[in-house]
Amino acid sequence: MKISEVIHYSLSYPVKKPYANSRTYNRSRRITMVEVKTDSGLVGWGESSGTVSDADIEQFVIGKSPFDYETIYDNLGRGGANCRAACGVEIALWDLIGKALDQPVWQLLGGKHRDRVLAYASGLFKPEGEDHAKGLSEEATRYRDMGFQAVKMKMGFGPDIDEEIVSAVRASIGDDVELAVDANCAYDPARAIESGRRMMAYDLLWYEEPIVPTDVDGYAMIKQALPTCRLAGAEGLASSRAFREVIQSRAMDVIQPDISIAGGFTEMKRVAAMAQADHVRVIPHMWGGCVRLAATLHYQATMQPDYPAPLNPFPCYCEYDMTENGLRTELGTRYPMEDGWVAIPDGPGLGVEINREKLEEYTR
Repeated sequence: MKISEVIHYSLSYPVKKPYANSRTYNRSRRITMVEVKTDSGLVGWGESSGTVSDADIEQFVIGKSPFDYETIYDNLGRGGANCRAACGVEIALWDLIGKALDQPVWQLLGGKHRDRVLAYASGLFKPEGEDHAKGLSEEATRYRDMGFQAVKMKMGFGPDIDEEIVSAVRASIGDDVELAVDANCAYDPARAIESGRRMMAYDLLWYEEPIVPTDVDGYAMIKQALPTCRLAGAEGLASSRAFREVIQSRAMDVIQPDISIAGGFTEMKRVAAMAQADHVRVIPHMWGGCVRLAATLHYQATMQPDYPAPLNPFPCYCEYDMTENGLRTELGTRYPMEDGWVAIPDGPGLGVEINREKLEEYTR
């Protein structure tokens, strides 16, 4: 089986009701889908954060076997295309291998430690044209009533607003639902500490990216000022090399590599090995379409068991995007949450079936 063609699709889904994090309003959802075809007729699907050049596809991918996935990925990552773009090809190769062997990707990665993953509702953005705190309270209440045991909300709008909206969400979900906050790198260390101190009363699961993830010294300052606050981040870092300093410095308690940014399964495994050696938790970031969600679930199935174990584990949470996103809900196979959990796919490869009509509709 040889690779015969690689197709990139730039997709855009228009959001009906815009919503904002601390940096900007989201008025559309965009991803890059990758289709890898073979001379056997099998097709693999991936999702990336960019496109690989035609020259690199011709030199490093066409005519190669999908089973050479690591060689292909390393050549793309080091020979021209960066790993953000190479993710889609790499994920599609795993999908192809699984289909060729009639095995799910998690089996190819060494087997699964879990059949399902505890999900947290990822949403709670600033709604356009609504009362901020009231809108978030109502949304958070819906997530609690749906069965979610944890939610993540956006903050980073200034210490006063942060405290107002965090207190409102905590009041709406009660004490039995975990609450994480995400500032999307809104602050410098001093402002991050100021806002963080005011939120400590609300029992946070973690404080995500108060500052840019590359400011390792800044995270050390925050950790010193907020010693009992669990810090998380690094969703935008690409390649295991980019994670090295963050992990070894213990700048964060939780790192959040994204499989379609960090470098596919190949780099996710490398990052996890480094993190495990330094006792840093890995809870993957997931913000994209149906293929990225499927790939993330396969990866999470294979992660080391929750620890400390067995009586008081810290779950390997799945980020479950609750915002409006047809690229996740319409483009292909859906992975529903039931009673707070998401089941691990068990079909060959990623187990994703793509709706080509929707693929064409959202291609821009």
